[in-house]
Amino acid sequence: MTVPRRLMLLLALALSAPTCAAAQDDPCKAVLAPIRARYAPDRRVAVFDVTCAPQGAQLVVKGEVDQDNARRDIVAAMQSARLGIVVDSIRVLPDPALAALPFGIVKVSVGNVRSNPAHSAELATQVMMGMVVTLLKKQGDWYYVQGPDRYLGWLEGAAMHLTSPAGADAWQHGPKVIMTAYFGVVRAQPDTTALPVSDAVPGVLFKAGVVKGKWRAVETPDGRKGFIERRLVADYATWKATRALTAENVELTAKRFIGVPYLWGGTSPKGMDCSGFTKTVFRLNGLELNRDANQQAQMGVDVSTGDDMRQLAKGDLLFFGQKATAGRPERITHVGIYLQDRTIIHTPGGSGVRIDSFDPAAPNYNDGLVKSLVRARRIIGAAGPVQP
Repeated sequence: MTVPRRLMLLLALALSAPTCAAAQDDPCKAVLAPIRARYAPDRRVAVFDVTCAPQGAQLVVKGEVDQDNARRDIVAAMQSARLGIVVDSIRVLPDPALAALPFGIVKVSVGNVRSNPAHSAELATQVMMGMVVTLLKKQGDWYYVQGPDRYLGWLEGAAMHLTSPAGADAWQHGPKVIMTAYFGVVRAQPDTTALPVSDAVPGVLFKAGVVKGKWRAVETPDGRKGFIERRLVADYATWKATRALTAENVELTAKRFIGVPYLWGGTSPKGMDCSGFTKTVFRLNGLELNRDANQQAQMGVDVSTGDDMRQLAKGDLLFFGQKATAGRPERITHVGIYLQDRTIIHTPGGSGVRIDSFDPAAPNYNDGLVKSLVRARRIIGAAGPVQP
């Protein structure tokens, strides 16, 4: 099985995290460690980038956090540790310079969120047109943003319509339509030969306009107007209220994407990675999963896989990687959706969305999946909260 994109990121995080020995050798790190664990146990969804450096009798504490309580606790802990006269140079995000326009509404069909502020940087995830993201800081033409699922990354300003809190609220509560078809085009006129205004993929949101025959007038978040075929969209409020998270609906949605190529960081029919695929399938059925496979593995409830998989139900999430041992923690590197009869639909690296089998007699048997299966989680109908 091809190693998915998130493994590399997780390894990088592990290598950059302070070890117990390092914390013991560095008093600053020892003080910061429990505060980081409290406020930012997962740095993919929380900001905690703080260091300290002695300067004579002073201890300069600098960096960034996304909660003022975290800043206060850091300063108080450093003062209690008596490592020097504490100089507080910690910046709390969002940056106050962004206070007038603290939100961005994605205005391209698929926005590429990267690990660093450059087009050459790793694709971390994607956001769809109509999603509202929180702006945390700016560097050049890029903004460090937090999406609706709290995932962090850099999005180019040109991909967003920057707006005030009132503007974001008006967009979120205004009449919208959602793209439900596999692919569509907004055109300048209600005619299939008219020039395109924008493309659209499942989950894209437009401001709703009047109906004109077989067409629906729509408007993008940045004010571009056009028409899309009515059959491709649905009233968003009605769509949202009628989502039914059932095993059958999850299966139907998942199978729509068979053949979509693998894309590191992708979450749309233009390309998906393993957890981007599961996330998109469940989102289109009304539930927002966490972004990465090991984050999704903390949702729902555990289900025994057993030797024959008889306890599994259609729609369960299967997780792969390495099981925990006495000297090694569990590592989740891949996720897929269980169907039935020992089959799974997933997005392995290099091939795209496909159905594989755990049955050695099946033509689509995948020995790698059998050997790397770690555990299963039930999301549909799970007792108790889905979120960890």
